Amino acid sequence: MAKSHNHAGGHDNHMTLTGPAWLPLAIALILGLAALVAGLTAWRAAVHLGNSQVALTFSTQSVNNANTATQDSNKLVSDERSMFIVYEEALQQGDTLRAQEIRALMAPSTQKTIDWWLNAPASNRPASPFSSANPEWITPRKVIDTNEELDLAEAELIKAEDEIHQAHSLELLEAILAIAFLTGGLTATLRSQSAQFLLLSVSASVLVISAVGLSVLW
Repeated sequence: MAKSHNHAGGHDNHMTLTGPAWLPLAIALILGLAALVAGLTAWRAAVHLGNSQVALTFSTQSVNNANTATQDSNKLVSDERSMFIVYEEALQQGDTLRAQEIRALMAPSTQKTIDWWLNAPASNRPASPFSSANPEWITPRKVIDTNEELDLAEAELIKAEDEIHQAHSLELLEAILAIAFLTGGLTATLRSQSAQFLLLSVSASVLVISAVGLSVLW
């Protein structure tokens, strides 16, 4: 008799899932899909964060390149003007040897710039060889390259900000998806079919919203 009493007690303590026969399958399906969506969401968030780091690296490198190019351009302009002043003084003084020595120190591009200016008619040439009207003066192109580097840096920075925003949105979506796990898990503990259907509907709705959000933020 004691053995029969113990068996009955064990049967009373065993939890059974009440509700339609398809309910366990529905719960398992929703929780499984929620886990899949959560995994994909976490993965995409990590990808966006990784892309943001790459974009930030490129942005920093572009800024460094622009700064270096700016310094080089400023130094080149200063050197060109200084050497031309000394070179022109030597020519005016008739010191050909000194002028040749100064010219030998010039960069080939600077020599072409000055030669174009010296060979141009005095009535049509600009006041200085270092003018935008001189087609041989390539320094302004380096300034343009510098501006292009800065534009690239700004574009990469905007891209990084977009990637970070995407990652944060996906992380928020992942947090919202936890509702599907919570309500799906609680469904199995309820005996009221109306309550089960309500929580199951909430889980399914959150799962659909999360899946749509993942596709939009992908």
